[in-house]
Amino acid sequence: MSVIWRWFTGLSKTSRLALGGGLIAYGLVGEYMTDKVGDAFGLTPTEQDKQDLKAMIPKISTVDKPGHSPQDKEIEAQLAELKKSR
Repeated sequence: MSVIWRWFTGLSKTSRLALGGGLIAYGLVGEYMTDKVGDAFGLTPTEQDKQDLKAMIPKISTVDKPGHSPQDKEIEAQLAELKKSR
């Protein structure tokens, strides 16, 4: 990567500006045209495709660590009382 960076910094300021502006313009045109090209080739997702994609998203559930739930704290308190009574 350092070779590319040295080549880029070796360019004149106007060349760097033109190259950077050209890359930004290329990206913007690509972003604008992607939907239109997809529609032209029939690559729009159907409702079934959208549902299949939602079904593939992993479901995340949380699990309490031992000792952090209210029930665990109650059990710890009961154990502490039993230890005191012995």
